[in-house]
Amino acid sequence: MSPASALSLTPDFFDRAAQDDLLQLRNDLMTVYREFSADDPRLFPLRYARTVPRRTRAGSSRPLASGPARVRPPSGIARPQVPVLLIPDGPARASVLPYDVLRRSLAGRGLDVLMMEHRGVGLSRLDATGEDLPAQVMTLREVIGDLLAVLDHARIEQAAVVGSGYGAYLAQMLAILHPQRVHSLVLDSPLTSAGDEAIAQQALRDRYWVGAEPATATTARTLRRLAQEGTIDAQRAGPVVLAVHEHGGPEAVRELVDLLAVGRGSLTWTSVRQVLNQSWLQSTPYVVEHDLTARISHTELGGGHHADGGPLDPLLLEAEQARAVPPFRGEQLDLHELAPAITAPTLVLTGTQDLVSPPQIARDLAARIPSARLLEVPGARHSILDTRSRILQVAARWSACGTAQLLPERAAELAALPVSAADLALSRGLQIALAAERLSPWRLRLASARAERERNLRAKAQIDPRSHLGRRGGIDRADPV
Repeated sequence: MSPASALSLTPDFFDRAAQDDLLQLRNDLMTVYREFSADDPRLFPLRYARTVPRRTRAGSSRPLASGPARVRPPSGIARPQVPVLLIPDGPARASVLPYDVLRRSLAGRGLDVLMMEHRGVGLSRLDATGEDLPAQVMTLREVIGDLLAVLDHARIEQAAVVGSGYGAYLAQMLAILHPQRVHSLVLDSPLTSAGDEAIAQQALRDRYWVGAEPATATTARTLRRLAQEGTIDAQRAGPVVLAVHEHGGPEAVRELVDLLAVGRGSLTWTSVRQVLNQSWLQSTPYVVEHDLTARISHTELGGGHHADGGPLDPLLLEAEQARAVPPFRGEQLDLHELAPAITAPTLVLTGTQDLVSPPQIARDLAARIPSARLLEVPGARHSILDTRSRILQVAARWSACGTAQLLPERAAELAALPVSAADLALSRGLQIALAAERLSPWRLRLASARAERERNLRAKAQIDPRSHLGRRGGIDRADPV
């Protein structure tokens, strides 16, 4: 056989269908064939991962260790009663590949864990012929049907449902529409309505633009001055400030703003902005894929609907993406009104520093659900699942054991658990970037020269409006940092 012939028989590893086939070799990956929708009987392979407990020689599951001490359920109720259905944030977030390590960790501590790949993402993106699912079948009601199909296929009558962000929204819908399938709930950094984003928008502005909190009043005052001087574009600064806050906290925002005030920091600011633009407009297969799921995010959940173009608007990127799909048409269910009907024991988790889903949203939700308990994690930011996964693992196990309502009494122990490795890496990367701009003269000279060049370009465009610099592709690409 010639080399050319042999090459022609080699799978195309950049072909999505071929990648799906390779991933199907995994022994933890299951497939259930689902209708496109109630109106379209065509089938597509919906994937989910199931990781079963590993047993010790004595046949018992290893208890959940959390550092030097173990945060265990009360004695006598130490064994999980039901499997865990874990639903990550989304709807663009994949479930199978990004959470492999987490599922293995939970299984090693006695839990039977299922994670469904959201339709339109990763391994649940293609139909039976290898084509993308049509946009019109991307609806919340079909996603709820997907969750039920996974439980049925796995022969699970009841599960402890653990949802984060959008996953918490789905968990609430499941508990309201199909209460017999939900043993208990853990709602992490919950999404509760299309109006949540307006609360988050105001929370970011109150902290970093108005300066309503004493700890950030100076930072807010400096940001306003930088915007007035033209150093930053206040209308486009919101996503950058939010991202720096979520990965570095108020201290990182303060340091970055202070650097900008003395002529440094623009490289870090611009780099964060570029990463945000790329991650939002581009997809990473099997990790985050926005294109098909945008219809759920914006048309059904109203993502970006409250964007107003004002200073420090964190919804700017969502509003830009929403232009690619039909406009928001209102929510299918009013979860605020229906939440009191949830009967499953519920634990609501929130981080005190969360500005994506501020703590007030979680507090209000816990007050609406009769059986809910609230656990606020000091210093934690959005998505306990992704940033403080050790806490989420404890909550999932206690929920499966039927004892999650006791966890708020152990808040101090939980808060002492370490942050997730991925979040720690991002935080340290941000710290290194800020330190480099603070300490390195050559970065200062490079940033200053670039900022001066951009200011000159803007000044020239304002003096001569006929200049080509004022057109798209010229000055538009040289926005303030």
